[in-house]
Amino acid sequence: MLPSRNIPIACARSFFVMFLVVVPVLVPYWRSLGLSMREVIELQAIFGLAVAIFEAPTGYVADIWGRKASVVLGGLISGLGFSLLPFATTYWELLLFEVGLALGCSLSSGAIDALIYESIPAGRSRKQVIGAVGQWSLVGEAAAALAASGLVLWSFSAVVWAQVVVGWVPFVLALFFVEPPREPMVESSHRERFMEVMREVFTKDSLTRLVFVNYVAWALSTFSAVWLLQEYWRQVGLPLGYFGLLWGALHLVAAVVSRIAHRIESMLGAQRTLTVIACLPIAAYLLMAWAPTGVGVASGVLFYVSRGLTMVVYQDAFNWRIRSTFRATANSLQSLGFRLGFAPIGFVVGSVVDVRGLPAAFSLLAAGFSLCGVLLLRPMIRRIDELHVEYIPEPTEA
Repeated sequence: MLPSRNIPIACARSFFVMFLVVVPVLVPYWRSLGLSMREVIELQAIFGLAVAIFEAPTGYVADIWGRKASVVLGGLISGLGFSLLPFATTYWELLLFEVGLALGCSLSSGAIDALIYESIPAGRSRKQVIGAVGQWSLVGEAAAALAASGLVLWSFSAVVWAQVVVGWVPFVLALFFVEPPREPMVESSHRERFMEVMREVFTKDSLTRLVFVNYVAWALSTFSAVWLLQEYWRQVGLPLGYFGLLWGALHLVAAVVSRIAHRIESMLGAQRTLTVIACLPIAAYLLMAWAPTGVGVASGVLFYVSRGLTMVVYQDAFNWRIRSTFRATANSLQSLGFRLGFAPIGFVVGSVVDVRGLPAAFSLLAAGFSLCGVLLLRPMIRRIDELHVEYIPEPTEA
């Protein structure tokens, strides 16, 4: 069977992996269980730390055992994790739920990226395939948000049990993947193999290293807003029934942007596209901190435009520079960097929200990511100029 069949399966799986019907109302749901805002964000930070601990080992497992086996096992563990959610009502029970979900997520994350990339048929645009898979994940989030808007009017319990059912679908879909051909690992010790991956990412080519750190930084710039948006809507008095509608609309925006990201980059050019990706979330944080409520709510769309661009532009830029032998491990290292980065941000920002309020937290995030623009983005753009090459060439090979 041809590995190209993996692409439509990956799109369907991507939809259901992100059909997280509980997420659009997660903050008010956990707040209804008695958790503080600090505890809500703290749980997300702990989830990130758990993923960070599991990421590199599970990515390496995928490179040895195979991408399909790792994705199937990750789907099984995630399904079991979601099945615990209805019975988790205290901080410590929710902590156990998050750690279990982190293991399932880490087993799948690097492996699925590598599997998709290695299944792209010759002659087909990488960016368009990556954009399509990303689009379906965002459509899944949008559809889940619409479902949440209806279910939450019934009860939080209805939302949670719907999540249990849908949480098993990615596992079933993963069973239909075909293991794509890949370059075998050279016989060597585990330590030697891991050091080779580190050289591949961090020392072989300075631009690859800069792509890695910027991908992590700008993914964090939009992800850091996810849990704050719901609290912002709650504080400005937005009815709970609108949470899912607004959440869905934002993800549909990101889906459209991811689908046309290759055209946007072609129109703007590499440097301008990278600058837009960085500037949009910074502007959104400042508007939510200081602008009137209506403008603040509307500015949330800027995060999702940036997210739609980031998930295509940076993901492709990173993956085509990495050999298939190490691609799952390299993608897991990238996820590791993202999770390690969010842990301190989550702990600090959650405390700032409880003590100083949301405007102070938004201002802090705007300042922090502005600094990232100076320290991380400018050197990458300068390096692109020095090489006199396009940021993302588009060869037709997978």
